[in-house]
Formats: sequence, C-alpha cells, structure tokens
Amino acid sequence: MAKSKVGVLLLCLGLIASSAWGYVFDSIDVSSKARGMGAAWVASGDDASAVFYNPACLILSESPNVYASMFRPNSQSFETLTFFSYAMPIGNDQRASVSFRSFGVDYEGVSLMDEWTLSLGYAISVMEDIHSSLYLGGAFNLYTLDFGSTAAGDLGSETTFGLDVGVLGILRDRTRVGFLLKNINEPSVGATTSEPLPQWVTAGVAYQPYYGVVTELDLRALRGEKVEVHMGMQFMVTDFLNVRFGFQTEPNSLCGGFSVGHMGFNLDYSYSTHPVLPGTHHIALRGTF
Repeated sequence: MAKSKVGVLLLCLGLIASSAWGYVFDSIDVSSKARGMGAAWVASGDDASAVFYNPACLILSESPNVYASMFRPNSQSFETLTFFSYAMPIGNDQRASVSFRSFGVDYEGVSLMDEWTLSLGYAISVMEDIHSSLYLGGAFNLYTLDFGSTAAGDLGSETTFGLDVGVLGILRDRTRVGFLLKNINEPSVGATTSEPLPQWVTAGVAYQPYYGVVTELDLRALRGEKVEVHMGMQFMVTDFLNVRFGFQTEPNSLCGGFSVGHMGFNLDYSYSTHPVLPGTHHIALRGTF
C-alpha cells in the first residue's frame, strides 16, 4: 500500500511538473461578491479585492478596508486558495493597495504545488466633472511557483512578475465602464521550456437604475480560449443585507450569494455551480475603518 501511494504521488508530481504550466496563476475568482454576480466585477469592484479585477476600481474605496477569504475551488479537498488585501486612500484622488494570494495543491499532506502572488495596486483620478469621471489603475504582481520536492529531489521553483492596467469611467453616477488588461508584459515561467502565464482582457458595463440595485455585463477573453460572458445583479434588501445572483459561460455556471454587515464589517457568502465538478462555496470577511 505504501509503495502504491508513493507511485501515485510521483505520477501526480510528474504530470504537474510537465503539463501544469498552462494552468498556473489561473483566473480563479478571489472575491465572494464577484462570484455571486457571475464574476461580472470589472466595473463594480468597490473594495480591496478590486486589485484583482480592475485596479482602477480601487478609487471607489473611499475608506481604508481589508478583504480576506479562504476556500476550496469546486469543493476539492486537495486545493486551497487564500486571499488577503488591504486598500487605503493616499489623497483625495489616489488609492493604493497591497494583496497576497496563495493557491496550493496537496496530496495526503504532501505539497505538490504552491503559488504565491504579491500585488501592489494603485489608482488615480484623471478627470472629474459634474457629469463624468475617468480613473486609471495599475498593479504590479510578483509571482512565485514552487513544485515541492520528493525523495528523488527538488522539482524546482520559479519567480516572475506581471503588470496589469485598468480603466474605469463613470457617467452621471449610474453607468460605469471598466477595462482590464492582465499581464500585459507577457510573463512566463520555466527554465527549460518557457510557458506564458495567463493573459486576458475584460471589458464590462455596470448600470445602477436606482439606489441599491446594480447590474453588470462583462466579456472576458483569455488568450487561446473562447470569450467568456459574465452577467450579474446585486440588490440591497435592507441596510445590512445584500443579495446577488448571476451566471457565466466557459464553463457554464449559475451563481448566487449574499452579504450581511454591521458597523463596517461584512460577511460574504456565494455559491457557483460547475457543469462537471462540484460547486464552490466561498466565504469572505470584509472590514472598513
């Protein structure tokens, strides 16, 4: 039995080391609020997690705030994603953030792969008047990938960096247009065989017909993949309860969730389906100071 487990472990490590490069640092949603809206968040991100979806949206964080979550994508016991972010104003028209993202794959207590991403975000107001406003944002991402080690030796690690650029436009406080260019510098990993990290472009429009209700439609194009459609809605039931629902394609998924809050602190919950794998339960905590 012990030899069988060792064989499975070595096989998994070999497969990951040889073929998983194209799947590292994937676009797994880090925000429970975004997941509840079908990941339609490039124009609606209003907390510290916006650095992942559109750093220009950090400008919507009017007060210092923190965001923290830990969950298992598709309820897989061997995968864990942890995310923490802090955003703060650095003037009337500028915002800054720092975030940390960790994604790990384990097999019976043995680490097969670990990803760490340290991101520094920045947003600035370019133009504001009584009818419209325009904001720009950017993020510097330091990526570290470690394939762990076995009795046969260390499978190696890699470190690289990526640059994101985001744009947010607001018209009459009701319509928002957002754009994100992810990893525009085309980062890659691998010493022998260099493989590019995922790159994508997201464009979206959010509309607030009246206070407490927001709808958004996003299109996300990942390099080499079909265009994804993300759509969601959020509406405020009471001052302390918000409800969300949405859907996305590639893969097709239905999503929903809610937030409960009191005195600046919020608990977010969302659930998203998957056509093949189990669904994802996502819980997060937010605090505004």
